[in-house]
Amino acid sequence: MKITAIICEYNPLTNGHAEHLRRAREETGADTILCVMSGSFTQRGEAAVADKYMRAEQAIYAGADIVVELPTIYAVSPADNFAYGAIKTISAFPDVHYLSFGSECGDLDAIKRAANFLANEPEEFKEVLKLNLKNGLAYPKARAEALKTYALSHPEYSELTDILDAPNNTLAIAYAVQILKAGLDIELHTIKRLGGGYDSTDIDVDFPSASAVREAFRRGEINKIAAAVPKSVLGMLSVCTPQGDTLGDMELFKLKSISGYDLENYYCVTGGIHNRLKIAAKDSTDINELLEKAKTKSFTMARLKRICLYALFDITKQDWTDALNAPPYVNILAMKKDRRDILSNLSLGCKNVLTRYSDVNRVDKSLRKFIKLDFSTQGTLEIINRSGVFSKKMLLI
Repeated sequence: MKITAIICEYNPLTNGHAEHLRRAREETGADTILCVMSGSFTQRGEAAVADKYMRAEQAIYAGADIVVELPTIYAVSPADNFAYGAIKTISAFPDVHYLSFGSECGDLDAIKRAANFLANEPEEFKEVLKLNLKNGLAYPKARAEALKTYALSHPEYSELTDILDAPNNTLAIAYAVQILKAGLDIELHTIKRLGGGYDSTDIDVDFPSASAVREAFRRGEINKIAAAVPKSVLGMLSVCTPQGDTLGDMELFKLKSISGYDLENYYCVTGGIHNRLKIAAKDSTDINELLEKAKTKSFTMARLKRICLYALFDITKQDWTDALNAPPYVNILAMKKDRRDILSNLSLGCKNVLTRYSDVNRVDKSLRKFIKLDFSTQGTLEIINRSGVFSKKMLLI
């Protein structure tokens, strides 16, 4: 078996994603496309626009052979930890030959060079990075600026100075770093990102981003979405409801009701941000007001949104430590009916495989709280989206 893996959110799946799936299979010569997909909540700390089983189904229709869930604790993490969890999940499959991803630069050699550099950071670079963080820069910006400073005295790295400024490049490099650290024999494959950028909300371009599709969906511009996504995805969105304020109301209530001491113990809470959040929560009437009051130069909006999720779902610093020490597990969301051979192959390398919720009783005990988190967040998503769709077992398509 020759597997090419893709790490994704498909929130929702666009024509650009479908093109990536096609090219990944063709250009790597894969007989199996494995998608490791975020579940109910995404890396930006937001709820997905649709149920994870519905989104996994669309991935199968678009060309994937199997879709498995990126565990929630990793899916709602900063880029490096997101990448760690994704590569850890992929490592459970014994025959992954390639990891394929989109990137702004489309330059595989540059991505590999940057990954080798960041996997073995020189002390001079580390010192500049520490200074940038001390001066209040958010970590992604601090690291990008540290590389630019380092390149002034080491011009051989000057061609890499812009690569960390783009989000898809940053994730691609993070994947490559984790593959190096894990010692996995996985080749990299990239295609240059098509159409609108990752953050672009312009729907009127070839291959608009998922961000643009989500914004158009929230505005009810279904006619514009039709040209940006496969027909089956348009059908999926037609039964979904644009999200209201439910998630924000739940987060605000939780932040108002807990103590600053409790908040300090949640995952990724550092630098006194728990105090800013508690003060902001006291007089805020909605989550957006709270986020605006709490944000600083060193805490990006995405990081604050993730912290709100950690509070809502009680994801603590200890949970992250436990996740690092736990073995990988595979929760299968969807699979082609004629590809049961993938399950047989998977069983050779991983004992912790779930095809339905009841399988939680058969896996390593250290994994159970993380699996329960995956399913509890799914239930929360259904409340937010009001779709009334809730599956507890994988889809055979």
